Amino acid sequence: MPTTQTSTMPLSNKLSQQQLSLFLRKALPELTKDYAALDAHLQDQQWAKAVQQAHKLLSTIKLLGLDTLLPLLLQIQEDTPESRTDTFRQTLHNTSQQQLTALAALAPPPR
Repeated sequence: MPTTQTSTMPLSNKLSQQQLSLFLRKALPELTKDYAALDAHLQDQQWAKAVQQAHKLLSTIKLLGLDTLLPLLLQIQEDTPESRTDTFRQTLHNTSQQQLTALAALAPPPR
């Protein structure tokens, strides 16, 4: 199972489980869209746009406790040579999909 858990999520200390689920249900589509944009920028070799998109995602990633994505986004933000490789892009894609799936599991639909 991915490492995302409500116990490590900073928001879980401030919100009830119901509030957290509602927040996640609203945040997931935006996060999914932001990751798709980041991937497109990397694929199209639009490095400056990728840096901006990674910066935009960092605060949300920290807030949600998605620690496995943090070093990847920091590499993009710092525009490291490694962040420009296909292998890196695939690692980012796999990790982000894993984390989004884990978040979706924490946000079941309302009854």
